Amino acid sequence: MGSRFEDFLKTCDINEESIKYVKEKQRLIEKKINSEEFQSELRRYSALASKNRLLIYKLIKEGEYCNCTLAKVLGLSEGSITHHVKKLEEAGLIVGRNKGHFTIYYTAEDLKEML
Repeated sequence: MGSRFEDFLKTCDINEESIKYVKEKQRLIEKKINSEEFQSELRRYSALASKNRLLIYKLIKEGEYCNCTLAKVLGLSEGSITHHVKKLEEAGLIVGRNKGHFTIYYTAEDLKEML
């Protein structure tokens, strides 16, 4: 380890050997990465990292939408909307429910409240 890191440990009153400290933190990170909670959170953030998906999610939070409506409002093809909606569903952010021959999308929270 570099002397700057050693200085940091001393400044923070961490009385561990630097190699032991780093290995302990690396094990902690590995444990977090492998947890279901972290993986779920990663899917949610990844799904919302797209401008179009974030817009779709924000619209659906305000009310119910189907693919054709989202396509018209956002000026995208229905195929593109289907792709984005699938990512949001996989992340557990929205839920589709059949209504006639349409699939209406809600946020997961809104659907829970309706049921």
